[in-house]
Parts: sequence; structure tokens; C-alpha cells
Amino acid sequence: MYTFSESTNRLQTSQNSESRINLISGVKADSSLDTYLKFAIDAQTTGLLESEFAQEVLTVKGGLITPVPNKPSCVLGILSRRRRVYWAVDLAMLLGLQPLEQNILLYEVVLLSAQSLALALVVPKIFGVMRASEHDFETNVNNFPLVIKPYVKGYVSDAGETCYLLKAENILRSTILHS
Repeated sequence: MYTFSESTNRLQTSQNSESRINLISGVKADSSLDTYLKFAIDAQTTGLLESEFAQEVLTVKGGLITPVPNKPSCVLGILSRRRRVYWAVDLAMLLGLQPLEQNILLYEVVLLSAQSLALALVVPKIFGVMRASEHDFETNVNNFPLVIKPYVKGYVSDAGETCYLLKAENILRSTILHS
């Protein structure tokens, strides 16, 4: 399990970790750069979340997510973590992209929270931490598909790939999840 530490600008490992993520270490903190969690949304799409919304990153066995009937197809079920229950959501499916493969043995999960709302976002892969200035991001999302546009704040190019900065609050308040 990993938790984000603002003081060191790194994700830190707890002793009883089940996770297997290799994260950036030894990076000097630059106060002009913001910290983002970088992950795959689907095989072709990379996403970013502002670190202030990423509560925890973990890998869980598929059997720990309990299916719940009569929920939108992007809701995989519920996940219990530290005496709290989260809706486990296939982020790609929520965004109208290629959903996760069926029968995955291990899920990569981002516990996302803002104010009193929280979700467990299930993604195919978590890459680690990325640092960037808010000025690095392009904010013109007019040409994005309508289904994803409400969830994207902007995008940036990192090592030749486009990374989409997601609006955590809009994901948490998605009408798909609250209908």
C-alpha cells in the first residue's frame, strides 16, 4: 500500500504492503511544480490526478471487490478499506473508453477523495508520480469527445505521450454514478 506524503512529495510504502509499484525516488522537490499521480486509464490513454485527491494507491485481489446488483456497469462493486466502504469503479468505462478486461486477478486501485465524497478507481496500471507546472498543461478540451469532456481539466505531453489531467471532483459527482 502507498500513501502520499506532501512533505517529501513522494508516495511512501507501508511495511505490510501488498503493492508492487516502482515509483520515482530521489527527485528534488521544486516548489513551482505540482505533483500528479500518473496511471493508465486504458491501453491507449494515460491519466493524471492531482495528488491532493489521491488518498491511497493499492493493489487488491479481485475477490476483495464484492459485486453489487442493479448498479451502472462501470461499478464493479464495493471495496472495504480501513473501516470504510468504497464504490469500486472501472474508470475507463465511466469515461466511455475501453473497459477493463474481465476476470482480472489483481486490481490496481486509486482511492480518490474530495470533501465528503470518495471512490475506489480501478485502473489497469499505475505508473507513479509526475511533477509538472500548471503552465505546462493545455486547457483547450473543445475537440475532446463529449463523453469524456466533463472529466478532463487539460492535458500535457510527457516523454512523447499525452497525459490527460482529470477533474477529481467531476468524477466523484458523476451523474452516471448518482443516477
